[in-house]
Amino acid sequence: MLTSELINIYAEKSVEAAGAAARTLLEVITASDEELHIESKFDGSLVSDADFASQKVIAEILEPLKIPILSEESKAPEYSNRKDWDYFWLVDPLDGTESFLSSRSGFAVNIALCDKSGPIIGVVADPLTNTIYFGVEGKGFSICQLDGSNSRRVKTGKARKPFRLVTSWNEKATVAELSPPGINPLDVVARPVSGALKFCEVALGDAEIHSRTGPYMEWDCAAGDGILRSIGIDVYDRNTDERIKYNTKDLRVNGLYCSRVKQ
Repeated sequence: MLTSELINIYAEKSVEAAGAAARTLLEVITASDEELHIESKFDGSLVSDADFASQKVIAEILEPLKIPILSEESKAPEYSNRKDWDYFWLVDPLDGTESFLSSRSGFAVNIALCDKSGPIIGVVADPLTNTIYFGVEGKGFSICQLDGSNSRRVKTGKARKPFRLVTSWNEKATVAELSPPGINPLDVVARPVSGALKFCEVALGDAEIHSRTGPYMEWDCAAGDGILRSIGIDVYDRNTDERIKYNTKDLRVNGLYCSRVKQ
C-alpha cells in the first residue's frame, strides 16, 4: 500500500508530466512551418508526431518512478505479464488527436495512476485553456495552470434540474438510452463535449451526467475516472452496472456512465 507521502510525490509528478506534455502540444501547434507526419492506426484512428512527442515527455518524467506505463502510443505487455501488477500508469498523451489535427478545442493529456481497484490519481491537462484538472484519492479535486501554479481546491454544489448530460459528438443513442438508472430522461438535457473534458465538466459541476454507449480504451477514461473518484463519484460500466475495471485483457471499456445526481 502506498504511503501518503508517496501518493503526494506521484501526484506532483503526474501533474508535472501532464503540464509538460500539454506545453509540448502547444509548441507543435505554433510551429506551423513544419508539417506533421500523420498515420492511420490499425483501428482507423489517427496518430501524429505530436502524439509521440507528448508520449516522450511523459515517459521521461514518469519512468524514473519505476511503475509500469500502459499508453496508447506504446505496445502493451502481454496480459499474462501485467495482470498481477499492483500499480500502473494509464496514459493517453494526446486524447482527441482528430480535434488537435483539425485545430479544434477539446484535445487533452490524460494520466492516471491505478491500483488493482482502479485510478487513485487522475490528471487531465487542457492545453488551450492552460488548465490542469487533477484528483487524488482521499485528497479531493483541484485545478492549476500548466506550469503547476495557482493550484486551488474545487468544491461544487448540489445537482439541480434540468440535469445536464455530456456525451460524445458521435453518440447515436437517445437521451432516454443514455440516462443512468433511476433518472427520468425528461429531466435531462444533452450536449456533446470532446474527450476526457466530459469528466472534468462533471467534476466542476458544469454537468451532472456523463454517459456514452460507444467503446473507449482504458487510457481514454482512467484519468477522468480518477478525478471523479476523488470526490466520491463512481464511473460505471454500462453492461455490468459495476465500477469500470482496468488493466483488463483487451484494455477496452464498452460504454460507461457517471452521475452527480444522488438517488
